[in-house]
Formats: sequence, C-alpha cells, structure tokens
Amino acid sequence: MTLQSKDNYIVGVVSFGREVREKLRHKANVWGMYVVPELRQSGVGRLLLTSLINKAKSLNGLEQLNLSVVSSNIQAKGLYSSIGFTTYGIEKNALKNGDKYFDEELMMIFVKNK
Repeated sequence: MTLQSKDNYIVGVVSFGREVREKLRHKANVWGMYVVPELRQSGVGRLLLTSLINKAKSLNGLEQLNLSVVSSNIQAKGLYSSIGFTTYGIEKNALKNGDKYFDEELMMIFVKNK
C-alpha cells in the first residue's frame, strides 16, 4: 500500500504478504513500513497501517498480522502498540550492520476472531 501527496509524490508505504502453506494461511507478515522523514508523526503511518489492517480483515480466513521492529525504534513500536499490536517475543541479534547487532521485537495483532 502506498500513500501519495496531492502532488503525486509517495509519502509512505507498507506491504504485507500472506503465508501460502495451508497450516500458516491464517497469518500474514507486515514489512517495508516507511514514511518520509518530514511527515513522520503526522498520522501518515497510522493511516497506512489502519488501511492495511482493514484490507487484511476483508481476506477470508486471515486471522493475524505479524511484524518485527528494531527494539530501539521507540517511535515505531509506539505506533504499532497504539494500533493494537502486542509483543510476543524478542529476537536477539536479529540484524547485523558491520560489528553492531540489533534485536528485533516480534509483534502481532488479531484481525479476526478465531
């Protein structure tokens, strides 16, 4: 999903993909969340995520969305939490940049009752 300005510039994007294997098809993964720096904390991210969640709710049999976020990204974690995502785990050293490691917080939200 993308959000464009009235001048037709992309100001934010988020993607999700549903699992394809039968026993996992009740889940989808969110990735690629990005909002241009000058529009962060303006509601663009919230609009993208709520649109994505509404789309997910319309898909037959889809029950939950999962995502991961770098543990030190307080703003993103705050947005996800405020929308209803909850943490279910931490992946230690999930990312490595040079000699520096980053933990990722694993978060999920139910989009349909089981």
